[in-house]
Amino acid sequence: MQPPPHSDERSVPRMKPCRNLGEGLLSRLMAGKIRSFLSSPQGRDSLLTTLTEGLAMLGMVLTFRLAAMVSKQDLDIYVIVRRTVAFAFPVILMGAMVGLTRFVAMSREAEQKRGYLRGALAWVVPLSLLAMLLAFLLAKPLAWAIYGAYDSAPLVPPLALMTVGITLHGVAYGYLRGKPATVAANFVQLMVLAVVPCAALLLWTDMAVILWATGIGWVAVPLLCILPSLAAPVKQKMRSERSELLRYGLPRVPGDVALGALLTVPGYVALRTHGLDVSGEVGFGATLLNLAAAVFSPVALLLLPAAAGRIAAGDHAGLERNIGRLYGLVIALSIALTVGFELLSKPLLLLYLGPTGEAYLPMSRIIFIGALPFAFFNGMRSVLDAYFHTPRNGMNLVKAFGLLLVGSAVHLAIPTPWYTMGVVIVLAMFYLGWLTWRDVAYVRSELRRMASRTDNRMRVVLLLPDHADTGPHAASLAQARSFVQQGCEVASFQLGSHTSPWRLWQARRAFKQLIMKERPDVVHVHFGSVSALFAVLVSNVPVVVTFMGDDLDRHAVPGFVRARVGGLFSQVAAFFASGIICDGEEVRDRLWWRQGDAVVLPLGPDGKGSDLATLEFLRGVALHRTGEQPVQA
Repeated sequence: MQPPPHSDERSVPRMKPCRNLGEGLLSRLMAGKIRSFLSSPQGRDSLLTTLTEGLAMLGMVLTFRLAAMVSKQDLDIYVIVRRTVAFAFPVILMGAMVGLTRFVAMSREAEQKRGYLRGALAWVVPLSLLAMLLAFLLAKPLAWAIYGAYDSAPLVPPLALMTVGITLHGVAYGYLRGKPATVAANFVQLMVLAVVPCAALLLWTDMAVILWATGIGWVAVPLLCILPSLAAPVKQKMRSERSELLRYGLPRVPGDVALGALLTVPGYVALRTHGLDVSGEVGFGATLLNLAAAVFSPVALLLLPAAAGRIAAGDHAGLERNIGRLYGLVIALSIALTVGFELLSKPLLLLYLGPTGEAYLPMSRIIFIGALPFAFFNGMRSVLDAYFHTPRNGMNLVKAFGLLLVGSAVHLAIPTPWYTMGVVIVLAMFYLGWLTWRDVAYVRSELRRMASRTDNRMRVVLLLPDHADTGPHAASLAQARSFVQQGCEVASFQLGSHTSPWRLWQARRAFKQLIMKERPDVVHVHFGSVSALFAVLVSNVPVVVTFMGDDLDRHAVPGFVRARVGGLFSQVAAFFASGIICDGEEVRDRLWWRQGDAVVLPLGPDGKGSDLATLEFLRGVALHRTGEQPVQA
């Protein structure tokens, strides 16, 4: 008996072509999107950077294996050298790598991009020469401090040269990444981190020669890559670019040093409590942690110039969407990386270190738990570098290092198990990850708020020294009322005490709460001294300082200490402020630096002398358009 023409036996085959057609169409669409992304400049940059970082990581792993093949003692020396370089180079670099990437990406003119490069070298080169001089003059005491023996003095000068080389690598890489010149930047990264040290270890066996060869290669490669930009004719002095880079980078130095200390100090502490074996295990675990975080370096390297450019262009919605996608991706990959290592740690360590790898297994498993938050920090740190004028990553690193110091002090004071420093590292890393998660969430909420604004209304917080409602402060309040009439939202804050640390600490908390509540675009400080320094240290949004006269000219202020300390506070605040307004030309002439950046906008007795121009200047600072001088009405 034949089945009916519309039975299930005949209907099922009819559905398969439709399903196959849908699946094929979906596959072609996804493949088309992938091909389109990889054929775009952004896709090629992403692929090339990811490949380079992978090869660089492989090269870094190989260097330590090659050093171990020379001898156990040479491996110990090489590890000490690399750790010391990681400690020392941020002091010479002064945050120039991140600053160059950020400001070069924001610049439109090629001359200005080169100006930032020369500005960075203006302090990197003298500090590098000073480091080399000190290495030769103080070789023996430095050898005792670093290696524990005066006989190691010949290893100090090449260590200094390696520090100089890795500093120049930071300058070149930051500049090329922001330019953008992706191929050249990745070439520098691969040569410095992988090819040069591996070649030195393969060609020579004497550790002093290996270090000298590595240092020479590290200096030569970056200089050759930025030589064309340095050889271009200089049309104008770039003093503003130099000071802008230094203002941005200098506050980040403590954070850069703290990052190196987070991965180095625990080994020194374990050495004092449980001996060399446990110290080596802690150091190796920290190295694995650093390698795990390096997996996310391409995310950070690609995100910083892109984020900085979108902020400058006002594309807040697009940047928030990109951060949201990367946010989930980084968390998922961090979890996968951590779980994967915990499950496969034994065969991986045995493969890498041979039979001795099993001795490192327990501590490595403990410390690698911290890979999840540390990798998240490394993947998302560029969001904070691009958005905040203040060094948020640096402050978070210093806080995490403070927690690690507390744990280290307890470990030194009280007898605790061998795994204590591993646990302390994990706790510090989770604290760092939580601080980063909190700040990234704040940035995303701010980007959504700015993207949803339908008007050009500014939000300003006005900070005044005290509660006085007469004299210049009355004029400041009158100017703020004029801003309100122009459609701005203005909230005021009176600092009150200038001398009581306790009251200033309370004011700090209240001011941060006001910032969180009002979500201002800019903070406007009237009068320098303590008020201005307080604002630039506490505010996480751009700060503009209006100097009135006796905050810079302290001759009429009674008291020797009060006059000079107040004036010094004014000058420090001027250095780090996002914008400077002076009440007159004679006031601007008293600035120690940044006179070219400061604008003269008289306040006037009624506060309306330059209210429209002042508002225009505040808007320019808030929107990263500080290069244009406001025109007085």
